[in-house]
Amino acid sequence: MKRLIFPLTIFLGLSVLSCSKESDYKDNRKTQRDSVLEYSFSKAELVFGFASKKQYSYCPVVLLQDSGEKHIFFCGNPTPGIIVDNIFHIIEKADGSRIPEKSVLQPSLDWDSHHTCDPSVVEGEFGFNGKTYKYAMFFLSNPLNFYYNEIGVAFSNDLDAEHWDKFPNQIVYKTWGKPGEFADYSLGGNNKAWGVGQPAAVSLDKKGKVLLTYTVGDSSGTRVEYSIFDFSDMSKFETKKGTKVNDAGCFMIDEQSSDILANCDFAINPETNKIVMTRPVHPFSNKYPAYIASMIEIDYMDLDSFLDGIGKWTSIGRITSDISGFPRNHNAGLMRDNFGHIKDWENPTVYFTVSKETPDVKAEPNSHAEWTYNIYKTTVKKGYRYFNKPIK
Repeated sequence: MKRLIFPLTIFLGLSVLSCSKESDYKDNRKTQRDSVLEYSFSKAELVFGFASKKQYSYCPVVLLQDSGEKHIFFCGNPTPGIIVDNIFHIIEKADGSRIPEKSVLQPSLDWDSHHTCDPSVVEGEFGFNGKTYKYAMFFLSNPLNFYYNEIGVAFSNDLDAEHWDKFPNQIVYKTWGKPGEFADYSLGGNNKAWGVGQPAAVSLDKKGKVLLTYTVGDSSGTRVEYSIFDFSDMSKFETKKGTKVNDAGCFMIDEQSSDILANCDFAINPETNKIVMTRPVHPFSNKYPAYIASMIEIDYMDLDSFLDGIGKWTSIGRITSDISGFPRNHNAGLMRDNFGHIKDWENPTVYFTVSKETPDVKAEPNSHAEWTYNIYKTTVKKGYRYFNKPIK
């Protein structure tokens, strides 16, 4: 507010009145302490990267133990220079020391003969082949010489197992053709439908009931769907049609245009009825590699609203190049416990993948962007910024 300056003669002639007005004026300037909610990110730090210049590590899932130990599963290529996905596992001790990486799930069946990727691991009670297993690993895979993806599951009683027992069939099939049929779907020109994949699993009862979310890409577009499955007895398992995840409240980079969901990770906090999500923000840059995101957003919603297909996502913040130091930030995972639950949901730790872009990388065998895929992490910190607010 600009203060009025009266002529000297008027000021002297109305001294009593002006004093009264000055007193009123000072009252109008009184303030009160107020605050606004803000989220900040810790400086991103490297978690893992292969020593080889032609190996990639991405799409992490992290299970935090009560001891402080972390089990980290991620996608990688076992043979330098060859892009074929395996699922790897490392253990990070509470003191920061690490047990070396090892490939624990590889292509082995007719329908998953090419890539085995996008792990999501959850604890429960799962019956398969006459045994009860403690852990289920959900994964994306596809058959050699085909483009589409589907989702499978494997079981183990040890997070540090070198071998996981695969259920022989897909648990989520592509949306066209007959289940189990080998067939790509043309979208016109050289474009083919992506299929289903990028699973994220959360236990709903700490037994066999699992909330499974996944990306779908077909003639109806790209979206994220969810299904609630019972994996307590795989001899009775039946797949089912998914339900589209509500994307209200999700916006593109401009923070105005509505965005779509894809390649998301989820964790829940049952005590506060919250579900937290990581997602890539569109549109992607048209620079190479144009197929991965430059930023990741963390959002939340009431879990009941999520399951009812209503509600609106609220953004916590975005992981950008300012935080990571890299132009591309993609394929993120939320650190959670073994059941997919996150205790401090307002201060999540996010593991994500970084990448360089042109001119540092090229779409050439020796310069693929994939060779720069490494896993980083950052922790969100909820806070408040205080300020003095005038009293009206």
